[in-house]
Amino acid sequence: MEFNETPLPSQQVIKKNFVEIHNYPEKPIIEYSETGRSYTYNIIEEGNYPPVAYLKYTKRQNGFRIPDNYEVETSWGKPKKRHLVRCIIKYVDNNPIYWVCYGNNYQHQIKSEKSCSDAASLYAKALDPETKTRHSGPYVFGLQLEILQQARNAKRRAATLKPFDNLTLTGQNNRAKKIAKSVHAIFDQTAIKSCHLEDKPILKSIEFDIKDQPFHISMGEENVEDMKHKVRATVQACDRGQIARDGYRTLALVNHNLPREWRVSSERKEITCEINKLIPISLVNLTSLLSNNDYINSEVHIDDAEIIDNMQQSIGKGGRRSIIDILKYLIPNLVKREVLCMTHPEIYLLISGDGRNVGKNVKHVMITFSILNDKNKLHQSENHYTTTLYPGIEKYEILNIVLEHLIVELRKLKEEGLEDNHGVKWKINLYFSSDWKFLVICLGMNAANSKYFCPWCEVSKEQQGDFSYNWTISKTMDQICENYKIYKGHIQLPLFDMIPLQNWVPDELHMMLRITDVLWRLVLDEIRSRNTWGDKARNFYFWLEVGSTNWQFTSLMGQDKLTVLQHFDLNKLFPRSRAAQILNLWYNFYLLHKAVKDSKTDVVQFSNDAREWLHQFLDSSFYQASDITPYMHVLVYHIPEMMHIHRQFGLAAFSCSAVEKKNHQQVSHFFRKTTKDGGGGKGRKSAIIDILEYENRTLYFNNCDEIDLVPKPKRLCI
Repeated sequence: MEFNETPLPSQQVIKKNFVEIHNYPEKPIIEYSETGRSYTYNIIEEGNYPPVAYLKYTKRQNGFRIPDNYEVETSWGKPKKRHLVRCIIKYVDNNPIYWVCYGNNYQHQIKSEKSCSDAASLYAKALDPETKTRHSGPYVFGLQLEILQQARNAKRRAATLKPFDNLTLTGQNNRAKKIAKSVHAIFDQTAIKSCHLEDKPILKSIEFDIKDQPFHISMGEENVEDMKHKVRATVQACDRGQIARDGYRTLALVNHNLPREWRVSSERKEITCEINKLIPISLVNLTSLLSNNDYINSEVHIDDAEIIDNMQQSIGKGGRRSIIDILKYLIPNLVKREVLCMTHPEIYLLISGDGRNVGKNVKHVMITFSILNDKNKLHQSENHYTTTLYPGIEKYEILNIVLEHLIVELRKLKEEGLEDNHGVKWKINLYFSSDWKFLVICLGMNAANSKYFCPWCEVSKEQQGDFSYNWTISKTMDQICENYKIYKGHIQLPLFDMIPLQNWVPDELHMMLRITDVLWRLVLDEIRSRNTWGDKARNFYFWLEVGSTNWQFTSLMGQDKLTVLQHFDLNKLFPRSRAAQILNLWYNFYLLHKAVKDSKTDVVQFSNDAREWLHQFLDSSFYQASDITPYMHVLVYHIPEMMHIHRQFGLAAFSCSAVEKKNHQQVSHFFRKTTKDGGGGKGRKSAIIDILEYENRTLYFNNCDEIDLVPKPKRLCI
C-alpha cells in the first residue's frame, strides 16, 4: 500500500537543520527532511494535546509533546527497502499507548506502553530479530512536525477561549484588537523583506469580520492634518452635491470610511466662521416695505407647496455681502489662474439680477455679479456671486433700500478702482444684464407695455413699424442722472447710475424666450381664427379645458422652444404655402439667435438680416406692427450696436441663464423641509443666511480645493 508522496506544496518551513514542505491542512501530505534522513507523512488524525496535568513528553532533552487520538501513515527509506507504517497514539488512564501497524493491509501491529522509540525498536525487531537497525520513534511518529504542533496549539487555544458571542462588548473588542496587533506585526516583518528602505510602508487600518460582526481597526495615532483635509473635503462634497445632514448621516452609517457627521458638521461651522470673517454677511429688514404687498405672479416658476410655505415664513429677511470683500478674496486665485493680469490690472464686472416666482404671491430676488474676464466659466452658476438676496417682489422702492450698500460700493469702484490686499490698484469697468422687467426697474423706467418702453432710444409704440427711422442708442446715463424726465418713460432715477447706458446689455436668453413666445402665440391665434382646432390640434399636445371652451397647450422650456422653431411640422395645421411662410420666419429667427451668441458674427450682415427678418414678419398677412414687441425692437436696432461695442466678450457672455439656474437651485434646496429655514427653536436661522454662508464656503473651496488634497488609494484585489 502506497500513498501519494509527491504533493504540490505551497508552503515550506526552512530552518538550519531541517526542511518541512506542506500545504497543510488543505492537503494532508507533509514532506520532512534533514541531514541524513527524510520522511513523508500522510496525516489521518492530527490529534490534540491533553490537559497539562497529564500531558507527556518524549524523553529527550526539550522533548516533543505527545498528542492524544493521533494517527499518521509514515514512509521512509530507499525505494527497495521502503518502510510504510501506520502509527497511532492514544491515552489510556492518562498515559499514552503507542501502536505501529505494518504489512500490506496493516494487518500486523506492535504495541508499546513505554515510548514511541520503544515501539519503533519493536517494529524493527519484528521485521528482523537479528537486526541492529534503530529507528527514531519521534520521527517515525512525526512528533517533530512544527505545522502539526501549531495546529494543535491553535485547537487547544480555541478550546480554552470563549465563543465570540459569549464575550462582553469589551472582550469582543479586545479579541479583535489582539488579532489586529498580530496582523500588524506580520505586516511589519513582511514589509522589511519586501520593500526598499525608502519605501516606508505604513499599515493604516485593518478590516475583518468575526461571527458576522465587521471590524475596522485604525493602526497607530490619527494623522490630524490628513483627517482635517478629509473632513473639509467632505464638507466641500456635501456642499457641491447639496447633501443634507440627515442624508449624509445615513451615508456615513453605510460607509465607515466616511468621517462621522458630527465631525463634518463641526468642520463646516469652522470653515463658515473662518470665511465669514473675511466676507461678512449683513441682514436687511424689509418687513415694513412688504406689509402691503398685493403682488400676484403671472407665471409660477416653483409650485412646490413645501417650498412656498417655508418661503413665506422668510419674507422680510434680506441678506447681503460686500462686493469689495468678495473681489479681494477672488483676485489672488484669478491672478494665479491667469484670468487677471497684474501688469494690466483691469477687471470687467457684470451686475445681474433675477426674480424667481415661488407660488402666486412670493418672489425670491437675487442680485449677483460675475467677472467677464473669466470667459470660460461664465456659464457656470457658481461663478456668479450673490451680493444681495431677499424673498419679496421686484420693486423699485425695495431695491433702492436693499441695494443701497451695493450702489455705494459700485460708485467707489468706478471712481477709485480697487486696491487689493497686495496694494495693486485695479481699474473696474461695470456692466449690467438681466431680463427686461428687472432691467427697466433698475433704470427707473415704465414697464415694457408702456408707450415709451426702450431703455436705449426714444422710440414709441406707434413708431415700431416705421422703417424710415434708424433707431440707435441715443440716451446717455449722464443726461438721465441730470434730469431723468428729459426722456419719456423714465419715472425714477436709475439705481446703477455709475454704469454707462451702452453697458446695459439685454439678456440674449430672455430675448430668445420672449420672441419665441410671441411667434408661438401668433400661430395659436391664427389657428383659432381659422377655426382649425379639434382633432388636428389634439395631435400636437393641445387640449380643451374641462368645462370650458378654452384650449391649452404643453408649456415649453428654453431648449424645447428652439426645437419647435426648427422642427415643428405646421403642414398638418396650415395650408402648405402658409406653413412654409411661418416656418421660414421661425427658422430665420433661429439663425439670428445663433448669430447673436457667436462672437465672430459679422455685425453689418447681422443688422441687414435682422431688418430683413422684421420686414418678413410684417409682410405676413396676419401680423401687424402692434405685434412687434420690445425684444423684437432691440433685436433689430440695438443688438447690432451691442455686438459691435462688446465684441471683446460677445453677447453670450451677458446671458443670464446661469443666474436663473443659481436662483432656482437656491430656492429649491434651501427652502426644503430638511433645512426648515435654518432650523427650529432658538437655533432657528434664516435660510437667506444659510444660502449666503453656503456661497461663502463655495468661495473658500474655489481657493482651497480640499478634494484635490485627499490622496486617492489604488484599489486592488487578491
